[in-house]
Amino acid sequence: MRCMSTIPCVQPLTWTKGHSGNSTRVTKSCRPARKMDFPLGATASTVNLPETVLSWDELKGIAASTETGKMIAEEEKLRSQGEGSPHVTAKLRLFGASEDDVRVTLYRDHAGWCPYCQKVWMMLEEKKVPYRIERINMRSYGEKPAWFLKKVPSGLLPVLELDGKIITESLVIMQIIEQTFPDIPMIPEEHFDRANTLLRLERQLFSDWCGLVFRPSGPGPFGGGARKQFEETFDKVNAALGELPGPWFLGGDTPSIVDLQYVSHVERMNASCLYWKGLQLRSTERWANVERWFAAFEERPSYVATKSDYYTHVMDIPPQYGPGYSDSSDEVKEAQLKIDGHATWRLPLSLSSSDAEPLPDSMNPGDEAARHEAAYKLISNYDAVVKFCCRGMGERGAKQFGAPLADPTAVPNLNYEEKVDKLLRTTVLLLLDGSAGVSTGETSEEGKGVASCLAYLRDRIGVPRDMSYPAAMTLRAHLNYIIDAI
Repeated sequence: MRCMSTIPCVQPLTWTKGHSGNSTRVTKSCRPARKMDFPLGATASTVNLPETVLSWDELKGIAASTETGKMIAEEEKLRSQGEGSPHVTAKLRLFGASEDDVRVTLYRDHAGWCPYCQKVWMMLEEKKVPYRIERINMRSYGEKPAWFLKKVPSGLLPVLELDGKIITESLVIMQIIEQTFPDIPMIPEEHFDRANTLLRLERQLFSDWCGLVFRPSGPGPFGGGARKQFEETFDKVNAALGELPGPWFLGGDTPSIVDLQYVSHVERMNASCLYWKGLQLRSTERWANVERWFAAFEERPSYVATKSDYYTHVMDIPPQYGPGYSDSSDEVKEAQLKIDGHATWRLPLSLSSSDAEPLPDSMNPGDEAARHEAAYKLISNYDAVVKFCCRGMGERGAKQFGAPLADPTAVPNLNYEEKVDKLLRTTVLLLLDGSAGVSTGETSEEGKGVASCLAYLRDRIGVPRDMSYPAAMTLRAHLNYIIDAI
């Protein structure tokens, strides 16, 4: 943690009804702030934090009255009816059809982190095929339910159940969806041969990515040729995206199966190549067609709902593919500082399309909306989240799984429950009000235990499982602000 000076001019917060439309707004009282004294025995840092910490019910009411809260509540209502925008938690998608007409069940990973599930999920959305969703753990994150293993002994995801028939392997699933539901075609007949050529190129790109990221670099400026090979293949992909009008591989106004086959792994290449090799694939002149392609995807609800952030990916890639091998360059060190949050999970937070991890305008709701989304999500499951945090000072589970951050059987230390609860309510208050200042503090000796609890949560906020990327970044930064304050 960094050293912290006392933040001047932070006012304690009181909540009053404003008259901006029907929304409730936060106003600051005119009383002077006092140095916050949480029951933590903290002595190394005196920081101005909100004097009054509201109850969860009070916070819930305030969050629900914000414009973002109202929008999320309306989305949740539509989602419960099988309608609305795609979302990681949706259990039913109808697209205006009757539930009696649903022929498809998609079994996909619980968190939205499996690339093979992502492409099938997106295809069903793009083709507007009514379907049900069952979410299943990947093996790296916990046990699979016995009823699922009875259906699918291999346990592999994704799985499609069509009219009672079980289908596995993502590309096979996609071909069967295309044949069974032809109304919105995703392989134009005139481009069938081109599609097959591009699918072979995708397999070459995948192989070159594995050779670059998941093996130690060899001697020489290009890591024994692996980087050079990857970049040359990526050049071919970029060229293919420029051969027909529009942003897509097969032309037209909408993505094809080819685009879906590429995007789930190229998304992960963006994060992993930067993090382990210092190679930036986004926002470059060399690969301008790839950037145009991503910009088109980032306008589509099917992609926005399924997209992860770079931190989530560098955490979820090794359990699925094996460890990434870091080069020792300055570019790698800088990228890891940013992606791991050491240089970026700090207030004030600034996210933009020019960042190392670009946030396009189409996916950037602004600071207030991101803060209010994070607050709403935290409030919606606060009791479980408080206990989850307490694992940070608890005991590891008896059974461990492949993902280092996954410990579903961990035993929380509930001696910290009261302290964590109060600090999370303070976090929510600051998220709703936007009054947190610049964080430059150092956790006191007495505060380190509860700080570990908050850090346990911070490091496990995943996209899209928990919230959007902007909301995740602002919650991580606000948790760091509280950690520095105690």
